[in-house]
Amino acid sequence: MVTEERLTLALTLLASSDEESAELKVNAMRKEYLVDLKRKQLFLTSEGNIEARKAKAETSREVQDSITNYLDATVEFEKLKAKRTTEALIVEVWRTQSANQRQGVL
Repeated sequence: MVTEERLTLALTLLASSDEESAELKVNAMRKEYLVDLKRKQLFLTSEGNIEARKAKAETSREVQDSITNYLDATVEFEKLKAKRTTEALIVEVWRTQSANQRQGVL
C-alpha cells in the first residue's frame, strides 16, 4: 500500500526535478553533438584516405574523452529519468488504491 506520506514524497520529487531533468537531457544532447563535432574536426585535419582518416578520428584520445563525457552525461540523465518514472508509478498505484477504496474493493 502506498501511504499519503509516500505519495507526497513522490509528488515532491516529480515537481522539483522537472528543470533538472531537462538540463540533464540537454547536457547529454550537447555532449553527443560535441562527440560528432570532434570526430569531424579530426577527420578533416587528418591525412590519408577516407578510411584511415575515419580510423584516426575514432581512435583519438580527444574523441574517446568526448565519448566518455557523453556517456557520463547520459547516465546522469537516465538515472533521474528512472527515478522520475518510479515516482510516477507510485502515484499511479496510489490512484488505483484510492479508486478501489472508493468502490469498496480495499
